[in-house]
Amino acid sequence: MKNFLNQFEVLIKYRYLIWILALKELKVRYRGSFLGFFWSLMNPLLLLIIYTFLFVVIFKNTAKAYPVYFFTGILPFTWFQSSILEGTNSIVAGGSFITKSTFPSEIVVIVRVVANFINYILGVPILFLFVFVWHLKIGFPVLIFPIVILCQFFISCGIAMFLSTLQVFYRDTLQIVMNLTQFLFFAMPVMYFTSQLPPKLRHIIYINPIAYLMKNYQDIFYFNYFPRPVFFILLIIISILTYILGRAYFYIYKDQFAEFV
Repeated sequence: MKNFLNQFEVLIKYRYLIWILALKELKVRYRGSFLGFFWSLMNPLLLLIIYTFLFVVIFKNTAKAYPVYFFTGILPFTWFQSSILEGTNSIVAGGSFITKSTFPSEIVVIVRVVANFINYILGVPILFLFVFVWHLKIGFPVLIFPIVILCQFFISCGIAMFLSTLQVFYRDTLQIVMNLTQFLFFAMPVMYFTSQLPPKLRHIIYINPIAYLMKNYQDIFYFNYFPRPVFFILLIIISILTYILGRAYFYIYKDQFAEFV
């Protein structure tokens, strides 16, 4: 049990430093910007407008409250995608921190995930507003929401640590990840319903572990019921394994980072 808890030691011990660095990251990102954090919502909102017009107006999608369904998926996916892309390049971009700092180098990766988490949280009130405007209900299933967020955090950190290690040695990694995340977006039931897929393809999407994350969000905010136990349990298992394996791979090579960055 102690060895298991050691996997999360950095998150606990340096939690205040991670939070301060994440806020600093956001301040630098929006420095000189008049609208500031508002820009973090523009991308998902623009995608929402485009896809709502495409599917509702052009293709006559009659699904109830489709914008809510889409926004429920695109909001956490934007957090995931931004965290993975920025996390992949974080070690290479943070060369001076890696070579001179006495702090654990994985903090550089985790800070990117936390910074994008803050952007995500700022968008959640808009999601609740959408639910209200389209007359959907928010009930007790929302109590599961923090657990799902925590699972996404560990998944994002684990994947980002793994990819940031690859990026140190193989600089094409970021380009590959950029294209792969786009593929993942279309391979998950974010802008379409699982029921719209041919029966033979409905189970294929669950080869992608991120699909379980999306289904949990949709169950809570769109369907207003507790996530299906299988999806919920699998999400927790996937998040823990992803974090532990990503961190383990990171630790195998972290002593070589200074030589390459």
